[in-house]
Amino acid sequence: MGKRPSALDRFLRFSSSLKCGLILLGLVGTAVIVGTMVLQRPMAREGQIEQIYAPQIVRLLNALGLFDVFHAWWFVLLLGLLGANIIFASLERFPQVWRLFVRPHLVADEWFVRALPFRREIPLGSRSPQEALELASRQLARLGYPARREALKHGTLYVEKHRVARLAPYVVHASLLVIFAGAIFDGVYGYRGFITLEPGMRSDTLEPLTATGRPRPLGFTLRCDAAGMEKYPDGSPRQYWTRLGIEENGREVLRKQLFVNDPLTYKGVRFFQASYGSSGAPSKVTLDAVWDEDGTAKRQTLTLRPGQPTPLGEKGTRISLADFVPDFVLEGDVVNTRSEEPRNPALHIQVARPDKELESVWLFPQAPEMNPANPTGIIFQYRSVEMAYTTGLQVAHEPGQWLIWAGCLTLTGGLMMALYLSHIRIWGVVGRDPARRGRLLLVLGGQPSKYRESFEKRFNELAGELEVAFKASPADIAEPIPA
Repeated sequence: MGKRPSALDRFLRFSSSLKCGLILLGLVGTAVIVGTMVLQRPMAREGQIEQIYAPQIVRLLNALGLFDVFHAWWFVLLLGLLGANIIFASLERFPQVWRLFVRPHLVADEWFVRALPFRREIPLGSRSPQEALELASRQLARLGYPARREALKHGTLYVEKHRVARLAPYVVHASLLVIFAGAIFDGVYGYRGFITLEPGMRSDTLEPLTATGRPRPLGFTLRCDAAGMEKYPDGSPRQYWTRLGIEENGREVLRKQLFVNDPLTYKGVRFFQASYGSSGAPSKVTLDAVWDEDGTAKRQTLTLRPGQPTPLGEKGTRISLADFVPDFVLEGDVVNTRSEEPRNPALHIQVARPDKELESVWLFPQAPEMNPANPTGIIFQYRSVEMAYTTGLQVAHEPGQWLIWAGCLTLTGGLMMALYLSHIRIWGVVGRDPARRGRLLLVLGGQPSKYRESFEKRFNELAGELEVAFKASPADIAEPIPA
């Protein structure tokens, strides 16, 4: 009674089986489908996920890691297990294929050749067995099928083509392992994030596109010199652009203007132009101020910037922009905004005098009837506003991408080998025809690894060429049976 296999043996056998590979491949495919159907944080705009999904769904999908499938720990684990399955399966079957590859079956006998699926028997005529084999070797070489000289020395005509096709499955397996390694490397060490900058701002950190991620240091400083939007003649956006600089140790090391499809790359970190729009805050507001000073009417044009008091007159009065609502709407007693564009602005202005308490007033330029009482004694007239615009940059660090691309190229080569190459082997030996007084024959046999129909056609063509060459011999006389 045979020894029962141990639990470890059964586990290793299952780990290397096709069934296990199909199960893991199905799980990976399901994860990829889910990652396609569920909006992924690396591809979503800020706040977009919260707008689409209910809060309880957001919490559930966050807990399962489905908002960033390709960086989730369980997806990395699935890739590792599928890679292990490929390795175990290859190790089980590869040695036999490798032996066939490095040590092909060169020498054959008549019975071996007659057992091959494709056979032809060609009379030698008056030639000796060695002369016939030499003639057949020359003819096949002329047709693009050179025979192995070391086999001829042992009385066997051996021809093969595309032996490398035997390794095609393992090239495909190796390429898949390289792709999985790149994906795992990205999942463990890669990251995606977002940076929002205004012209003149700098940042050395990014906001990760994960639910609980903390700001991640870049290792250098990103500077925004300018940002803008090009428009079509009808006013619709044509493309966004940002002029960036990279600083390290207090000096500039790189500068580039990037567009949507033209990122900036530095130290493996890529910056993509993702968005451009109003920040909702003004860069400057222009007002006219009219007031009475010692019985004289005074007028001054003020340029107010957030956080920067502007002097008014010569008695130490300072005017500040305390708040700015670009598109106000009154919700009960609360002033709110409907958009980030200054369609219906509201301004909260503060007046500081040396000898008085801080005073403030609200201005509603589009609806002056809503202006409250002005205790400052200064009449403000709104003229214009210039909004501050921000550029949104998507940041990606994908250290495994080169492995993935190398694996894809290798996979393409392996699939081409597997689909278009067939390992062809042809043997020829000299035998006797028992039905025709034992005359000498060249027994030709062949075997392809696949595509039997096309090989059969080519095999018959080669055999036909050899028959023609043998019939052209000086004396077409069967060799008599030895006494």
